[in-house]
Amino acid sequence: MLRRNVLQASCAAALASIGFRAAAQSYPTGPIRIVTPYDPGSAVDITSRMVAEGLSKRLGQPVIVENRPGGQGAVGMNALLGAPANGYTLLTDTPASAINPSLYKSHQSRYNATKDLAPVAQLMSLPFAIAVDPSVPAKTVGELVKLLKDKPGSLNAAVAGTSTRLAGELFSMQADVKFTPIPYKGAASAMQSVMKGETQVVFLDAANLAPFINAGKLRGLLITGDKRWPALSQVPTAKESGYPQFDVSTWFGMFAKAGTPQPIVDQLNAAIREVMLSPSLETYLSQRGAQPSKRTASEFKEFFHQEINLWRDVIVKANIEVE
Repeated sequence: MLRRNVLQASCAAALASIGFRAAAQSYPTGPIRIVTPYDPGSAVDITSRMVAEGLSKRLGQPVIVENRPGGQGAVGMNALLGAPANGYTLLTDTPASAINPSLYKSHQSRYNATKDLAPVAQLMSLPFAIAVDPSVPAKTVGELVKLLKDKPGSLNAAVAGTSTRLAGELFSMQADVKFTPIPYKGAASAMQSVMKGETQVVFLDAANLAPFINAGKLRGLLITGDKRWPALSQVPTAKESGYPQFDVSTWFGMFAKAGTPQPIVDQLNAAIREVMLSPSLETYLSQRGAQPSKRTASEFKEFFHQEINLWRDVIVKANIEVE
């Protein structure tokens, strides 16, 4: 009886494997939908449409982008999770996909980021930066840390969006200092707040800060990661500044629903990586200071799970909770 059960299980696994391979060999046989939980004209939307155009040429099928904003990303996420796990519905998202389940108590899309999503491909990444008003008596991040240790909570920090808020909290923990975070709806409002004197420090992605730093309206103190960023080559890295663990970034990634056959995920990953390295995408990304990703599906999955754990820990330690 035991032997029969083992044989039956082995046969079932073999048949499933054959079925997955067959599905991948014929995939795609119809249109593919890319859902983005952001508004038309947003950076995620524009990138998704450029990827869709390249994928359509490579896969020989229409690839349609569908904007489904709302509910802190819940509307778009629900569109993915409500579709079959067959590779014909994909989702383009940001670090919010890793953050939201830990951040929102009553998120409209109650999903498990580890179990419900199949990471397909990371599209690009962009470092964060820390800048201050030129009147702040700190020309290095070390001097900023000393200032905050001498006067805890004396500086207001402008943040725009969840990921920059959490990046600021992470730096505060690693440097053992305390900012007073002031949230703004967008990057422009956050930067204007510093120049108006409402805040003194700003945490944002490097692309938004670069024009203001290079014009002398803000003083750049740090770029996340271990490599200097070409558009802000004068700004030292986190590693150079003594904070090698402050290696976080904003990114865009493509997801399928968990259960999508791995051969299809791998096929999509290979096609997307080709698209991201095409001249049109490289030009678009380089103009914005972003780097295309070369991660395989398995490498992106590992990175994504690290992001889930990192930001969950920051949310818990900082006692951040949003209804």
